[in-house]
Amino acid sequence: MQAVVLAGGLSRRLGGTPKAGLILHGQTLLARTVDAAAQLLEVHEALAATAGVPQDTGPRIAVVGPAAQLGLWLGEAHSRPQLTVVQEDPPHSGPAAGIAAGLSVLPDRRGRVLVLACDMPRAAELLTVLFGALEELAGDAGVIAVDAGRAQPLAAIYPEGALRSAVAKAREAHRLQNASVFSLLANVLLKDCPVPEGLAADIDTWDDARVQGLAPGPATAEG
Repeated sequence: MQAVVLAGGLSRRLGGTPKAGLILHGQTLLARTVDAAAQLLEVHEALAATAGVPQDTGPRIAVVGPAAQLGLWLGEAHSRPQLTVVQEDPPHSGPAAGIAAGLSVLPDRRGRVLVLACDMPRAAELLTVLFGALEELAGDAGVIAVDAGRAQPLAAIYPEGALRSAVAKAREAHRLQNASVFSLLANVLLKDCPVPEGLAADIDTWDDARVQGLAPGPATAEG
């Protein structure tokens, strides 16, 4: 399993303050998200090793966003040996383009790919639920979080082959830039994974940030 963490939004409703740099319990949202993703991958790799599945080396987590600021937001998480960073092209061209950029720097292992936005404060709990649902699946499908009846395409684990195929077709049709993620994923087989209400809540406004106990972080430029 690999992961794409998206941190390239403009945060317009936060006045341009990057969500990735908001602080919760002394850590930025981006660092918390990367740590949660890394922990999930470690669990998956341990189970695979127990089953005798050989593990490849190389990057497993792609963080997508403004390269000049990612190091600041990642903090100690930036030193993870399996992490690589990339920016969508053009910058700030939406999550579909971000997913494509993340996949472009990860090896094609034909496994599964976690796609996760960086602004979900309860990411670690959320991923525990998603991984539990994934273990119950048969065949080459993925799982998508559904919070209060709303599907969350940026909190999902996708079959890598189908996701790469969807990205390739969208790129060929010039439909990645500022495109709908749901449109990108229309032909990717996914199973709904209902999660406790609020578990996949993200941060769009300062009211959201206050409810979650978040504080401004070390960077104020757009992200």
